[in-house]
Amino acid sequence: MAHTGWGGAPEDDRNCSPGVAPHRGSGGLPRRAAILALVVGLALAACSSSPGVSGQTPVNSTTSGPRITVAMVTHGQAADPFWALVKDGAQTAANAFNVNLVYSSPVTTNPQQQAALITKAAAQHPKGLVVTIPDAAVLSGPIKQASSAGIPVIVMNVGANVYQNVGALTFVGQNEMVAGQEAAREMAGNGVHKALCVIHEEQNTALVQRCAGFTEALAAKGGSVTTIHVDGAHVNSAATVIENALKADPSINGVLTVGIEGFQAAGGALQSLGKFGTIKFGTFDISAQDLNAVSNGQALFVIDQQPFLEGYMAVQVTALEARYGQHPFGPILTGPSLVTKANVAQVQQLYKSTGVPLFNGGYPQ
Repeated sequence: MAHTGWGGAPEDDRNCSPGVAPHRGSGGLPRRAAILALVVGLALAACSSSPGVSGQTPVNSTTSGPRITVAMVTHGQAADPFWALVKDGAQTAANAFNVNLVYSSPVTTNPQQQAALITKAAAQHPKGLVVTIPDAAVLSGPIKQASSAGIPVIVMNVGANVYQNVGALTFVGQNEMVAGQEAAREMAGNGVHKALCVIHEEQNTALVQRCAGFTEALAAKGGSVTTIHVDGAHVNSAATVIENALKADPSINGVLTVGIEGFQAAGGALQSLGKFGTIKFGTFDISAQDLNAVSNGQALFVIDQQPFLEGYMAVQVTALEARYGQHPFGPILTGPSLVTKANVAQVQQLYKSTGVPLFNGGYPQ
């Protein structure tokens, strides 16, 4: 059936946690300039307590010297608007630090194609390489080859538990198990005892870890979770799968989606069933639509890993390492940050003030 639009820790615990958005437990920032001023100093200042050998002290501007090339190869499929925010942050950092950013990714999540893109990028001898690792078995080889060849490697978004194994300098993103546990605490606190966790993208360990953390933490509170996989690139059919799962088990009183595409599909299913409010709803990753849903009570929360900041800091750290041989000696955590009805207006205003565009529906079918 057709569904229409609706609704407006890593092993190393030495980490940096830049709380940029005015989410629970942090203060707001008025505009994009404030974000940029903050992140310029975070990587070196916040993680410098760990032992290691650092390079020269940057006495001049980070934009001094010749322009450098940084390659960024992610698994982010073109249909997923999350990656537009990552790329926006990465390009903003590239502009700030005199970097020629070369971004590439498969059309759909495909570790084999991503591995080929990493090998191709490394062959161009960039001054730095930023990668995601949704499938370590497939991607570790080409990433290790790049780091062994002397290319500084930064892992972002997914790969918190394996970045050290591939010779990467640091990780930028969130601990997905912890993020899933945060979702479970919020669901349980709102009376959810049986939940559906929806994964919208295959071959992505981050999304599996979100559901795993959610399942583990809800079970600890006496609840249970059923996990299903849908094709997030085809929202109408994904919504039908979710709707059928909810019909098959009327005792389910909570739905968690692990990304924006799954959120739209589950929203269509809940709308079709008339279950908004009856079935509690939460999701991962910021969009205009899910923030509106939190604001109007259709959803309980959004867990935000701050993708703009994620992309920005990955490029920033790479540029500093390439120019000065300095980098953080631990992961940089950009999330999880919980957005609820209590702080959603602040978060909406932050994104509006910074000018970061948010996705607002309209996936290709």
